[in-house]
Amino acid sequence: MTATEANKALVRRYMQALMDGDGDTIEALQHPDVKWWILGVGDMDRDAFTASVRGGLLAATERRVEITCLTAEGDRVAVEARSEMTFPDRVYRNRYHNLLTIRDGLIVEGREYMDTRAAAEAFA
Repeated sequence: MTATEANKALVRRYMQALMDGDGDTIEALQHPDVKWWILGVGDMDRDAFTASVRGGLLAATERRVEITCLTAEGDRVAVEARSEMTFPDRVYRNRYHNLLTIRDGLIVEGREYMDTRAAAEAFA
């Protein structure tokens, strides 16, 4: 497997962990020095990002994440996805574009773009 294919496989595992609600795998796939930037939220370190995921999206009773496009070049992987998360009082749907940088087999940088209005309405 080439390095590019390995990076794509890592991102598929990350997206699957989001769908499965597997916070331990999400945390394990991040480099200790990972830096995240999320549209509408800003900069986050590993601990803040992991806590946000565990406390928010993983609280969903049902999760569906579908990768619609996956492109990789060098150490960067771009992934487009659709999600549907069911919570006891609402359903949250959104589309995402994540640009992830991989080093040493782990995510070292993540940038996430989404429909901020859909997120604000779901989590207000």
